[in-house]
Amino acid sequence: MQKTVKANAIKRLKSASGHLDHVIKQVEQEKYCIDILQQSLAVQSALRAVDNIILKGHLEEHVVQAMHGKDKEKSIQEVVDVFEKARK
Repeated sequence: MQKTVKANAIKRLKSASGHLDHVIKQVEQEKYCIDILQQSLAVQSALRAVDNIILKGHLEEHVVQAMHGKDKEKSIQEVVDVFEKARK
């Protein structure tokens, strides 16, 4: 994993972790449901951002190389499989 990809992913994951901690506290304190949902959506958004950072890094670092070699089909299938899981 590229250093910049790793740093950006960690930054976003820590942000998501902070939002999640806040959601947990809100639920424990029985806060207003809409406020909890808004924080939950922020967690989900942060995690999607992490997914995008990691996917872009993977495409740049690994898939580009694989497209010129014998692992072309395997690399394509890996990316397709990830997208299929994301849609479930």
